[in-house]
Amino acid sequence: MLLKADLEHLMTDSEVTGLAAATVEEGAITGIHTLGILGDAPVDLDTLWAVASLTKPVLGYAALQLAEQGVIDLDHPLQNYLPTPYLKTEPYLAQMTARHALSHTTGFPNWRDSHGLRAAFAPGTRFSYSSEGLNFLQVVVEHLLNLPLGEYLARNLFTPLQMYHTELGVENQNDLNPHLKFLRGALLSNGALSLRTSIGDYARFMSAMFEVDPPPPLLSRSGRQAMLQPQIAVGDIPNLHWGLGWGLQTSSSGLSFWHWGARGTPQSMSFALGLPEQCRALVIFTNHSKGLVLCRSLIEAWLGESALPAFEWLLPAETWRADGTKRIIPNR
Repeated sequence: MLLKADLEHLMTDSEVTGLAAATVEEGAITGIHTLGILGDAPVDLDTLWAVASLTKPVLGYAALQLAEQGVIDLDHPLQNYLPTPYLKTEPYLAQMTARHALSHTTGFPNWRDSHGLRAAFAPGTRFSYSSEGLNFLQVVVEHLLNLPLGEYLARNLFTPLQMYHTELGVENQNDLNPHLKFLRGALLSNGALSLRTSIGDYARFMSAMFEVDPPPPLLSRSGRQAMLQPQIAVGDIPNLHWGLGWGLQTSSSGLSFWHWGARGTPQSMSFALGLPEQCRALVIFTNHSKGLVLCRSLIEAWLGESALPAFEWLLPAETWRADGTKRIIPNR
């Protein structure tokens, strides 16, 4: 069990000044702790966090829902669902599927640059973390539903799970980083990064990953199991793979699924990890760019083990590469 005293102790040795954490045991939320401030307000149960890439597993869950409903085929080329080309000069476009988007194997980079967007390799052949692949998937989903993704999530995920403090928010155009300027006028509620949620609500989402027989429209047990099937190895990190919406790792605690989220405006760094065989999960939100170091310490204290594969890839931050290899920093 993770106690508030543990959080307070580890937080004093970090640069984090605002923290929320929730534990799930045997599929049920067993504890929620809040400490410090976010912005100018004390962190409490109702505090809303912009959790960035923790949005991605939610989009993955929705995509598997739609697959179960027969709306989308995970292995059908995404472009075939659209009336016009998503990109006009991309040779691999016709091969990209929802499975590739969810497993970060489209070949797209994380974000386009000033030269535009182009795949670096044939879909399905390699891993490269890509928000752009999920943007492509979102465009297709919204076309098929004739509905904004945020509205679909509110009706079919947030309301059924009583996630009443959660929304796929609209991005403030003035806060968009230079590489995201293309989002102006399109996908301002972005399925790769725009989730706003409370710590209790995201814990409910993690708890739903363990539910044995959920009622429709929630994802079936077999659908959730499909999310946790390894699709591709993550670079050269042992025991680290990607499923459909989740990172997957194997350690002495067994298989776990996980994701992290990092935002610059507003500042946040978050991590969520679940153990499917034990029906346990831990969710951590922090208000600092170096919060992932604290997340690692908290997870190691909760699990009682260290050397988790995900953190071998993610930390230190300056060595992170989207393809799962480690950037070498020369001695100075």
